[in-house]
Amino acid sequence: MNDKDDGSPFPSHPRVKPWQRYERVSPQTAKQVDAASLLNDSEREAGSTEDLHGGRKPEMQSDGFHRMLFSQENAETRKKARIHPSWWLPEILSQVGGMVCLSAIIVILWRADGNPPPTLYMGVTLNTVLAFLTSLAKIAFLVPIVEGLGQLKWLWFLSRDYKPLIDLQIFDEAARGGVGGLKLLFRFKGFLASFGALIMLSGLFTSTLTQQVISYPVITAESHGVNDTATVDRATTFSAYDGNQLVFGAYDTAREQQAVFQGAFTAPQEPAQQVRPVCSSGDCSWPLYGSLAVCGEVVNLTAQGNQTLLATLGQNTAKRLVAQFNSSIATAEAMGYAYYFTSVPAVFPVISGLFDQPSGAFNASVTALMISDSYIAYSDQLMNNSLSAMADLSTIKYLELGFWWCTKTYSTSVRAGQHTTTEIETVSKLKEPTSPLNMPWAVDFYPCYTSGTCNATFGGKQAQLEPPSRADAGTNYTLHVWTELTASALLAATMFDSVFFDSRRGIVSSNGGGIAKTYALSLLGDFQSTALPTPETQLGNIRGVVQNMARAMTNLVRTMPSTRQTRPPSENTVHGTVSTPQAFVKINWEWTSLLAAQLALTAVFLALTIARTHVARMQVIKSSSLATLCALDKATRQQVGGVHDLDALERKAKTLGFMERVLDTRDLVLQATSAMPTRKRDHVNENR
Repeated sequence: MNDKDDGSPFPSHPRVKPWQRYERVSPQTAKQVDAASLLNDSEREAGSTEDLHGGRKPEMQSDGFHRMLFSQENAETRKKARIHPSWWLPEILSQVGGMVCLSAIIVILWRADGNPPPTLYMGVTLNTVLAFLTSLAKIAFLVPIVEGLGQLKWLWFLSRDYKPLIDLQIFDEAARGGVGGLKLLFRFKGFLASFGALIMLSGLFTSTLTQQVISYPVITAESHGVNDTATVDRATTFSAYDGNQLVFGAYDTAREQQAVFQGAFTAPQEPAQQVRPVCSSGDCSWPLYGSLAVCGEVVNLTAQGNQTLLATLGQNTAKRLVAQFNSSIATAEAMGYAYYFTSVPAVFPVISGLFDQPSGAFNASVTALMISDSYIAYSDQLMNNSLSAMADLSTIKYLELGFWWCTKTYSTSVRAGQHTTTEIETVSKLKEPTSPLNMPWAVDFYPCYTSGTCNATFGGKQAQLEPPSRADAGTNYTLHVWTELTASALLAATMFDSVFFDSRRGIVSSNGGGIAKTYALSLLGDFQSTALPTPETQLGNIRGVVQNMARAMTNLVRTMPSTRQTRPPSENTVHGTVSTPQAFVKINWEWTSLLAAQLALTAVFLALTIARTHVARMQVIKSSSLATLCALDKATRQQVGGVHDLDALERKAKTLGFMERVLDTRDLVLQATSAMPTRKRDHVNENR
């Protein structure tokens, strides 16, 4: 070809390749040429090729189509076509749509994170919304990939290098995804094409992995149901006074006796139950709250060595032992089994009595709040069962048991139906001094009790306690003195008792309310046992009994309505939070990285494809199937043959290659060549 006079509107230059002298046409021009080429019989030239049945049919001349497809009439039209934005507008809009879908996914998931699963229209779930938006985003990034691979197909053949015809099929299959993408990767048709195929193949995992973004862990969370209930009783006052007299509920005195014995006869190593809260769901919690309570402790008077006190206790104990022995003989004779009592050779005596004044073993603050102060006199060595032997007190030991009013801070919760209450803080202090609260020390109580004049003596007199510092410090905790002394008198009657145990811890005789039996079992050992507990175990057992009694009395104070009547029920009931097992949305953001990476990489792929097309000054053809049909010149189509034998067609496509050719009419067409490089030919033959 004569480069100086080839009739081309583009000047010749030794550094400008022939294919670089041809530009794209606008889509409108291409459509006009397409219609003219296909519908105008006058522009068709005689030719033939094999049809699907092996016959011959006329062939359309493609030279005119290629002239319009790859060349321009003038520089101004060429410039407008090169920068026309509508050529890649569908792909750009698709990419933008994908980004919008990703943004919508992020916003929706962010709003749902940490909340219960949303209730959507017609039962649509959050996963359904995610799957829908993910599918849209996947379609959005596949559109630029498909069209970009179609464009790269034409750029692949715009080269002086040998290109086998089968590459057309490889690019087309790659644009459809799946196995076609793998073929393109393994046969490597350029870095950019492989990059696009890799992005397309990653789309196989998009939907599955994106669904891992949402999980629904079941946690216990606050419930706001209408019937949800979480309450626990407490007491801020102890009063049965109605302004004129004490008004107790039915069998309140029996409930007090029951509470004392329930705590006393609980195994010393097992703590008594706390107040049972009400929880409608089996999982509830309460804030820290305060309540009136009864505290208790035991003191080893023998170890303290107060000789004056011990001498006084010895005198009282000697009288009690003689009285216990004589009453046991009289009772046994009256009931006809005196021989049984006198036949027991030795006994363990256990005596429970009351202090008529403070012993000094407890501090002044506790002493001022004392509701019951008693002692235990016992021997952990067998004493002869005779009146003379009872006078020997050398083996007698003494313990003091004190019960007093206090305020406590509690922490309560219910988990899986099991309630737990922990005592956080205890305060034992009166705000102001008052008259004694222990009935044996209150000289004014018994006279007014017997004469019925306690309303005149005490009236509405109250004692106010210091509140616990860690719970509702502004709450007032009060005791009505008359009510409190009445309860102390009932408790004193329970705490007066004595018992003789034999060597096998069986009861020989008892004289009192029965409380001495639990003391004897704690100090001497259980029934049928003969081994004596160690002193540490004895003291620990008695301490456990005292604390269980105090807790049982506290439960009564907190739950008995008649002693809380001066305060509204809302003050004496603590409301908590009801929790139920609920499924919450948890967003695993790391699983969104795949979709975000696919969209970002697709944008890079599209930008590189557009840039490469622009640099190559190539017509934007993309995945046009019509362009594929018209790209081959007549001679090449004749060499390829028909489609009646697809196996033969594929073999020809592997051996028949393309080289660019510039016609005198300035057409860029794909022309078959037999000049296959030797290395390529050997490789194809090996594959065959």
